[in-house]
Amino acid sequence: MREPPVEIVQIRLDLEITHLALRGKLDAAGMQGTDIKFSGFTAARRKPTLVDLSQVEFIASLGVGMLISCAKALQLHGAKMVLLSPSDPVEKVLRTLGIDQVIPIAATLDEGLRLLGSGA
Repeated sequence: MREPPVEIVQIRLDLEITHLALRGKLDAAGMQGTDIKFSGFTAARRKPTLVDLSQVEFIASLGVGMLISCAKALQLHGAKMVLLSPSDPVEKVLRTLGIDQVIPIAATLDEGLRLLGSGA
């Protein structure tokens, strides 16, 4: 049975910030077309970006790569990405891989906004 693609939920897209939530499994099946859409919402907007991972059940190397690629593209334009509230298994993967050294991880929305440097 084919997995549904990852859902990208738009929480806030304005002149100050991009705030998205991802839902599903960031694996090969779930990533079908997700990387292009995600890049459009993040790197292309060039705004400080908060990505809620609380409803991501699993993250594979493709998903990690997508996050790093978009975070680096944002950095080139002086904007940050912060990962918000990853589920325990996802947070364990991210920290084990050292992703938290490249993209900060926040437990709460307030902490995430603070890490972004946004008074939003």
